[in-house]
Amino acid sequence: MFAASKLLAFLTSLFATVLLTLIIVTPRGEADTPSIGNPSVGKAEFRLLHEAVSGHQIIDGRHQKEVLRVVNTIPEALQPAVKGIEFVNGCHPWTTKELGSCAFGTYDAEGWDSDDTRGHEWANTIWISSQAVRTGKVPDVVLHEVGHAVIHNLFDDCYFPQQAEESVKELLLRSFVHGGADPAELLADAFVVAFSTDSDDLHTYYFEDFNFEASREVILKLRAAVWLCSK
Repeated sequence: MFAASKLLAFLTSLFATVLLTLIIVTPRGEADTPSIGNPSVGKAEFRLLHEAVSGHQIIDGRHQKEVLRVVNTIPEALQPAVKGIEFVNGCHPWTTKELGSCAFGTYDAEGWDSDDTRGHEWANTIWISSQAVRTGKVPDVVLHEVGHAVIHNLFDDCYFPQQAEESVKELLLRSFVHGGADPAELLADAFVVAFSTDSDDLHTYYFEDFNFEASREVILKLRAAVWLCSK
């Protein structure tokens, strides 16, 4: 799935069309399974990363072990979507530059840098900030960002039986249309509701900030979509 919620809502709306594959979760509180494969704690060494203009440290690493511990609890049904994704404890360069602060989480499929260029070596990454770790909400932040990965990697080219005219992604996003929020962010929050193992005090930033609630029917449809599209 941040501070300065109004700014975030504006930025999300402004950049959603241009940067569909760069997904943010803001700092205001907002992801050992053999199939994930025990990622290395010291793997992230992006030599070309620039320090964000806000002065935040890009690759932190102090809480990398905790981030990976949570990553290794990702539900089995979601694991196909994160195959090959690297999880980084730090502040994503583009998001940090745009917000002026370190987002709780960012999914970056294309490797965006602070100068608005893409295709850098940190493509296909999920970033989790140290602040998110300190709040104790890392499992929910990870699920939100993994939700974005599922939407991007599995739902785009997947279809419900007898509904082949639109992808699963398009059909699900209809259930999250909102006047002020990005439907993709609300859908990512729904992954927290659908797959969290802790039902108390969930961190669903966009649900809370926009007073949104997904029906039980929609959550069941999301779970069915994950089952279908992960096969």
